[in-house]
Amino acid sequence: MNNGEPPNPLMEPSAWDFLISKIKFWEKEDQDSEPSHSDQEPGSGIKFSWFTLAALGLALIAQLTLAPSPNRTFWPGIVLYGGAVVCVIGAVMTKEWRLPLLKPSSATPLRISFKAEFLLIGFFLAIFAFVLFGSGSFGWLNTSLWVLSIVFVFLAIWQPKHDQKFKPIAFIKKILNKGCTLKITRWSVIVLAVIAVILFFNFYRLDSVPPEMVSDQAEKLLDINDVLQGQSPVYFPRNTGREVLHFYLTAAYMAIFNLDVSFLNLKTVAVLANLLTLFFIYLLGKELGNKWVGISAALFAGMAYWPLLFTRLALRIPYYPLFVAPVMYFMIRGLRRQNINDILWTGLFLGLGLHGYTPFRIVPIFVVLGTIIYIAHQSSKGKRLHTVYALALITFLSVIVFIPLLRYWLSNPDQFAYRAFSRLTGMEVGFDSSPVVIFLQNFWKASEMFFWDNGSIWAHSIPGRPALEVVTGALYFLGIAGLIIRYIRKRDWIDLFLLVSIPMLLMPSILSLAYPGENPSLNRTAGAVVPVFIVVGLSFETLLRTFKQHLSGKLKRIIPVLILLFMLVWSGLNNYDLVFNQYYQIYRASSWNTSEIGEVAAFFIESIGSPSTTYIVGYPHWVDSRLVSINSGYPGLDYAIFSEQIPDTADNPLSKVFFLNLNDAENMRLLQDTFPSGVLWQYDSKVENKDFMIFFVPTAQGAFR
Repeated sequence: MNNGEPPNPLMEPSAWDFLISKIKFWEKEDQDSEPSHSDQEPGSGIKFSWFTLAALGLALIAQLTLAPSPNRTFWPGIVLYGGAVVCVIGAVMTKEWRLPLLKPSSATPLRISFKAEFLLIGFFLAIFAFVLFGSGSFGWLNTSLWVLSIVFVFLAIWQPKHDQKFKPIAFIKKILNKGCTLKITRWSVIVLAVIAVILFFNFYRLDSVPPEMVSDQAEKLLDINDVLQGQSPVYFPRNTGREVLHFYLTAAYMAIFNLDVSFLNLKTVAVLANLLTLFFIYLLGKELGNKWVGISAALFAGMAYWPLLFTRLALRIPYYPLFVAPVMYFMIRGLRRQNINDILWTGLFLGLGLHGYTPFRIVPIFVVLGTIIYIAHQSSKGKRLHTVYALALITFLSVIVFIPLLRYWLSNPDQFAYRAFSRLTGMEVGFDSSPVVIFLQNFWKASEMFFWDNGSIWAHSIPGRPALEVVTGALYFLGIAGLIIRYIRKRDWIDLFLLVSIPMLLMPSILSLAYPGENPSLNRTAGAVVPVFIVVGLSFETLLRTFKQHLSGKLKRIIPVLILLFMLVWSGLNNYDLVFNQYYQIYRASSWNTSEIGEVAAFFIESIGSPSTTYIVGYPHWVDSRLVSINSGYPGLDYAIFSEQIPDTADNPLSKVFFLNLNDAENMRLLQDTFPSGVLWQYDSKVENKDFMIFFVPTAQGAFR
C-alpha cells in the first residue's frame, strides 16, 4: 500500500498499476505524505476550508432539489452535484479534503500451517454430514456431525496468539485485590448517546410501524409455527422456497421466552439482527478509517429510513446486510494483516449468509472479485500465492458451512434455484427487449436510487423517493467523489474494493431482467447498506476533521460541533418523518386491516364461539385469511371459506361468525338465505375505506358449545 509516500522505483509495478498510471487526473500528483489526524494543526498559513464548505452546501442543495415534488426534474441536481465535484477536487488539490488514512498492510505474507489430523477429521465429518442431510431435515446426528466438522476445520487452521492469552484466574484476583474502576470519557458518553439514538429508532413504535401483516409475514409465521411444532427442514419450500436462518432464530426466541407466534415477536428478532449489523458496520468503519468513521457510519445507518423499513417488515431481508458486514470486515482485515484467523471468519460468515436470504448468493462472486482486485494491486506483491490460498480456504470453509443447503440444492435443483432464476431468466415471462439493454437500464436505475427513485414497492419503501434522505444522500455523493479521487491518486486496492462493492451488492436487483419493473427494490439491494453507510461515515468524519483542522481558538471547538449537531438533527428528523409518518400512513392505507378482524374473531372465540366456526368468506383481492387466524391467536389454522362451502356449515348447530368484504353482496344474500336467524352488520374500521361486514349466526336451540 502506498500510504501517501513516494513510490519506490525499485518496486515492480503490477499490470493494474501500469494501466491506472496512464490516467492523468492532473499533471502533477501530490506526493507529500498524507498527515495523520493530529498532525495538521491550524496555523497562520492555513485558511478556512471554503472548498469543502462549498462542496457540502452544493451537495445538500442538490439533494434537496431531487426530493419528491410535483414538478421534480433531475437537471438542477445534476448541475449542483457537478459543482460539488469541482469543489471536492479543489479541496483535494488545496489539501483541505483528506479522507482518513488507510491502515498499513502487513509486509509478511500469510503464514500457512495446519494440523493435518484435525483437517482430515473435519473433512470426513463433513462428508458424513453431507450424506445424512439427504433427509432434507436437521436431525441430531447430521447436525452434530456438521457442526463438529466446522469446529475441527477451525482447530486445524486456527493460529492462537499466545502472547494475548486471557487468564481468567489472574483477572479475577486483580479485580478482588484492586477493585474495578469505571472511567467515563468523552468517547464513552458519545458511544452511549449513539446507542440510545439507534435503540430509539429501532424500537420506537415497533408494535405499530408497520401496523399490519401482509401475506409474506403469514408465510414466515406459518414456517416458524411448523418449527415450534417439531419440523426441522433445511429449506422451507413454502412460497417458492426460503432459507431457514430467520425462522429458526425467531422460533428459538419465541420458545425460550414462551412468546406467541406474532408479528411483534417476528419484528423483534429482525431488529436484533439489524443491531448486530450496525456493530459490524462500526468495526468495518474503524478498519477502513478510525473509530469516528465507524461510529458515524453506524449512527447514520441506525437512523436511516432504508434499513429501518426492511427491518421492521420482519422478513429475511436484514440477513443480507447482516452477513455482508462481517464478510467485508474480516476479508479486508485478513488480506491487509495477512491473518489466517480473519480468513477463517470470512469463510464462516460467507457460508452462514447463504442460509439467510436469497440475494446473498451474489456474495461468493463478490468475494472472488475482491480477491482479484487485491491481487491486481501493488500491495499484494510477494503475497499473491498466499492470497490464492486464502481464497481457497474461504471457499472450503464456506462450502462446509453451506453443506445442508448444498445437499438440498443437489436433490432439488429446480426448487432451490426457482426464486432467483425466475427473475434472471425468461422461465416465467419473456424479455421485453435485449437482456443486455435491460441490464444496462437496470444498472442505471439501481445506481440512481440513492438520489432519485428507490422503486414502487410500498411494503418496504416510500414509492418514488430516494433511498437516502437529504443529509445522507449528500454525504454519500461526497464520499464517493472523494474515494474515486483518492483511488486515482493513490491506487489502493481497498478504495477500489469499496467502490466496486456497491454495484456488486445491488446486483440481485439489477439482475431482475425478466421483471425490470421490480428494480430497484430496497430488499434485494439491502446488502449495499453496508458499504453505502461506510462511505457516509468516511465523508462525515472527513468533513468534521477538515473544519476542525482549519479553525483556531474557540471556533475550532464550536463550529464542528454545530455542524455535527445540525447534520445529525436534520438527518434524524428526516428519517423520523419518513418512517413514522409517511411510511406509516402509506402502509396503513395500502394494507388490509387483518388485525381488526382478528380482534373481533378472538372476542367471538373467547366468548361464545370457537375457531372451527369462525370464517373469512373469500373475495378477490381482499384479506389473507391466514393473517386473521394468526391475529386471533391460532397461527396453525386458516378461516377461509368459499361460497360453495357455506351451505354445509348449516349442519353445525353452534354459533358462527362470517366476515365478508363490504362489496360481497352475493355471499351476504347466500348467508341470509342459509341462516334466516343470522344478523348482518357493518364494522366501522379505524382505517378509512377498510370497513367490513360481520354475519353472526346464534347457537341453534338445544345446542351447546
